[in-house]
Amino acid sequence: HQKAFAGQSFDRTVHRGDLTGIEIMSRLMEQVMRRGIPALEDHRAIALLPSSDGHRIAGALMLDIRRGAFIVVQAKATLLATGAGPTMYKIAAPSAEKTTDGLAMAYRAGANCMDMEMVQFHPTGLLVGESGISGTVLEEGLRGVGGYLLNGLMERYMANYDPRRLERSTRDVVSRSSYLEIMAGRGSTHGGVYIDVSHLGAEFVETNFPGMVERCRDVGFDLAREAVEVSPTAHYIMGGVKIDTTCRSNLDGLFVAGEDSCGVHGANRLGGNGVACSTVFGGVAGDHMADYIATCEAPTASISQAQDVIARVTAPFGRSGGEDVYELRDELKALMWEQVGLVRHAAGLEAAKKALEALQQRVQQAPVQGGTRLNAEWQEWLNVDSMCTVSQMIVASALAREESRGSHYRSDFPEPGDDSAVHNIYLQWDGERMRQWTEPVVFSRLKPPPLAAKIAEEAYVAQEGE
Repeated sequence: HQKAFAGQSFDRTVHRGDLTGIEIMSRLMEQVMRRGIPALEDHRAIALLPSSDGHRIAGALMLDIRRGAFIVVQAKATLLATGAGPTMYKIAAPSAEKTTDGLAMAYRAGANCMDMEMVQFHPTGLLVGESGISGTVLEEGLRGVGGYLLNGLMERYMANYDPRRLERSTRDVVSRSSYLEIMAGRGSTHGGVYIDVSHLGAEFVETNFPGMVERCRDVGFDLAREAVEVSPTAHYIMGGVKIDTTCRSNLDGLFVAGEDSCGVHGANRLGGNGVACSTVFGGVAGDHMADYIATCEAPTASISQAQDVIARVTAPFGRSGGEDVYELRDELKALMWEQVGLVRHAAGLEAAKKALEALQQRVQQAPVQGGTRLNAEWQEWLNVDSMCTVSQMIVASALAREESRGSHYRSDFPEPGDDSAVHNIYLQWDGERMRQWTEPVVFSRLKPPPLAAKIAEEAYVAQEGE
């Protein structure tokens, strides 16, 4: 059956229990193994490589993590589908290996990236002190079936922010409401809020949400019988590489699908649509890549470009001085959470922009000890390098959008701009600097009314209601 997720007028989320994503990945891996599809285990993509003539993408530079060796994988067509993951925030839902490598690689290769300011925060990430599990999502279905959100005073605060939809409001509204409660001093013991489903009955909760019950039990919480501490958690980046309906980017030979792409969700993804997006567009990309490679010659990757990248990412070895990369990572996460999080304003964004520029330079000067084989410190350096790059993209776009829209909320511009003149913000690396421009959204079916007409209509409705 279909379950209730927030922002829906009827239950439409197709699911498999309360761990749908894990089930999908398990079935996909079964099919990969059944078909004998070659896979490079424990390899990490380092860079997208242009062809030797510079006209298209010709594959990727990979790192064999076990052997510490680089290899060039050449391909007629390359699909970027790394899942993005905004782990540059202190509290984040994605697993630790999701460090926005895909977006960083695409940007460095010259891909057009769009609306990078649109970062979604899920309202209910587990809050377990300094544990690495903090941020892990307690799924939206808990609120869909009638779960309550309570502040530190045990008040159902959503009535103050969205009295009609309450806890079933959209993720941006619920997350921001929780954040405002916390900032107002009405947070829980560890600086969050509570989700409570105990009133639904322990048997109902344990039967319908066994995965969530187990997830909480693993860290000492009884979801079925008590309120559990949660916090807004960085969950998904709606921005990404601009694609067309066939998943092609502006770079010939590069296709993009899932969270690495942009244009499917607008400014505010509804719960469940991330799985739908990756499932649908993974298939779309595969179909059109097959058509594409049937009509083109195999390219030759630029070895000189690969050598330049290898020189850059191995530069930290043997370096003396510099700061600990793990401390730089924690500094980045705190900076993004405090200045570029759920509530943004110009002063904070400008401060973040300046701090990120300095932080990126400090990362480039950070040393890495040991060799290239199975080197956790080096892997973390690569992680922070990618996260710094994408963080700068988020800040640049957030500064440029002087309005509040969807997941992007500016306290100095708290209202959306003119819907009829809404625009997309583009970023591109041209090899020397970040290029930025805007393009109007093309309304192909129904165009919103101008702002003046909207204000007049709202005033008329208010007058009629008096």
